[in-house]
Amino acid sequence: MFDTFIFTSNSEDETKNFAKDFASKIDKNNVIVLTGDLRFW
Repeated sequence: MFDTFIFTSNSEDETKNFAKDFASKIDKNNVIVLTGDLRFW
């Protein structure tokens, strides 16, 4: 019923590039849930 996708980023630029690409592929009826930890090592 639901698709699950896990994305682990190694840099801020990688996250931005993923977000731009991902946003271009979803439609207005999609429900997106973001969860996790933001860590600075």
